[in-house]
Amino acid sequence: MFKKREPDYEGVEKNDYEKNYMVEISKEKVKEKVKVNTILKGSRLTGDINISCDLELSGEVEGNISSEQGSNIIIKGSCKGSIKTREGSVDVEGELINGDIISGGDVKITGKFDGGKVEAKGKIYVNGEFNGKLESSEIEIGPTGRGKGELFYRQYISVSKGANIDAQINKVQGEVEALETPSDKVINFEVPAKETSDVMGG
Repeated sequence: MFKKREPDYEGVEKNDYEKNYMVEISKEKVKEKVKVNTILKGSRLTGDINISCDLELSGEVEGNISSEQGSNIIIKGSCKGSIKTREGSVDVEGELINGDIISGGDVKITGKFDGGKVEAKGKIYVNGEFNGKLESSEIEIGPTGRGKGELFYRQYISVSKGANIDAQINKVQGEVEALETPSDKVINFEVPAKETSDVMGG
């Protein structure tokens, strides 16, 4: 029969043991450093909120929520305002009313979005209710998704059987962030128009 070998704490096995042990300790410390701001159910806040770490909103906020970091934002309660996160993702399980969502990551709507527009560098997934404009590389509407508005996608769009949407679907070329607002388009088109009229007049 084979005899179970005990770790040799005098040699290499000791170093491997300590290395693995220290890796586990490091993982625990990383978990401790990751903090989540929580606004509890029953809480009501009025005013804009700037965050530097993840946010979970179970209460009510009347104002804009923004982050210049990679903060993830989860709306389980209600937000009346816009949400902007530079690199993070946004998850609307509750409702967002009268605002936009600008995300450097993904956007998931399983609750209700009744605002202006949703722009995501990642994917937009809707299996709830939306009313507005969605812009992303990839848009997926789940089987219980419903709503109306405009869908702008660059690479891929999917609408599951059972979804109920009344939307205009458009494929755009290039990056989503290259899409300009109507006011930008007017300014860009006016300059060549003036130059043309000067040439024709001369």
